[in-house]
Amino acid sequence: MEPRGTPMRSKLTICFTLPYSRRKITGIGRFVGDLARKLENTHIESMILAPWTSGTASEDGSLRLLGTFVLNFQLAVLTAVRLFRVRRKFQIVHAQHAQIQSLAACFAARILGKPSVITLHGQVPDPSGRIRKALKGLSEQFSVKTATKVVAVSTFVAQQFSKDRGDIEVIENGVDTKVFRPNATKRAQVRSSLNLDTKLTFIFAARWAKSKGIDLVLEAVRSPELASRHFVLLLAGEADPTDVDDSLRTSDLLAAQSHLRILGPVSESLPDILSAADVFVLPSLHEGMPLGLLEGMATGLPALVSDIEVNRMIVERSGCGWTFRSGDAVDLSNVMDEIVTKGVPASFPAKARAAVERYHNLDDEVRHYLSVYERLVRDSAAVQAASPGNPGHPARKPRWSRKSTGG
Repeated sequence: MEPRGTPMRSKLTICFTLPYSRRKITGIGRFVGDLARKLENTHIESMILAPWTSGTASEDGSLRLLGTFVLNFQLAVLTAVRLFRVRRKFQIVHAQHAQIQSLAACFAARILGKPSVITLHGQVPDPSGRIRKALKGLSEQFSVKTATKVVAVSTFVAQQFSKDRGDIEVIENGVDTKVFRPNATKRAQVRSSLNLDTKLTFIFAARWAKSKGIDLVLEAVRSPELASRHFVLLLAGEADPTDVDDSLRTSDLLAAQSHLRILGPVSESLPDILSAADVFVLPSLHEGMPLGLLEGMATGLPALVSDIEVNRMIVERSGCGWTFRSGDAVDLSNVMDEIVTKGVPASFPAKARAAVERYHNLDDEVRHYLSVYERLVRDSAAVQAASPGNPGHPARKPRWSRKSTGG
């Protein structure tokens, strides 16, 4: 079903740029994939330019990086070159994050006379070294200023970049609640296959990185307070070699093995795996609007999260869940102990899903982006009509027009 009020027909094509391989399990990757899939239902086509993953078949839009040297710069150059090559195939560039690839994409779009959008998913942690930190800051600043339109996934992210841009629009991330939903049959099947019995089950489903708190949750599970408790932690996802440090040492995993089930990447089966759990754990040090957490809540999982601003807002808005002091593994273990001891309140699963249905429905997100695209095309057409090459020419009708489904 098409989102209400979306266009019935269009010749519009959106070119998404993505800093991660499409094979890599990331929230930003799922954001782009979900949005592109939903746009197809409104007859809007999509292209995705993303790094190619070694060992996989080449895909349309794959950008092949060479070696391990200046990869971000390579990605930026390759993205700009590809945009020039396929310039006749798209009308709008939609970049992710304020970073050098987005700067290259938006600058190329400006040269080509095409509008561009950046979605800000949060601030990327500063790299080590003054030069790299300075280059990162310049990339963020100029990419935000170069884009025609800037969107943030939360008010917290918009505030982080407000010094560089004053007209940032907030569109919160959405979840496909038909895909991510409670499923009693799958829950029973997965719990049986993982030998979970009646144990209370937590799930960590994110990149295995320090920024996501993988080290904190493993330290909490190994705590003396939880040693004798009956619970299981499911680890879904994959290691991020750029941000994992020593948090996934074999000795740490072995020390917690009685409480762990290591699942690895579970992209296609993630909705079923989530259904098998009882509590979603996200100990992140920073987030913009955590899509994985919202997917867990849509499946009926209340959240146990670090008390950073956006996480607190999600828990308070849903009326269910728990928070712990960010970066504090001892406090995390204490809250986990409390949950295992007292259990999950009966009302929490329904409250978690209701909050996502109300505030984070994917169809609502798509409608907002369609409105952004429509405005960009209309404004671009008006600028072209008033350009020196068209003196006195009345504003031409945009190639893409909105036609409501009514109702």
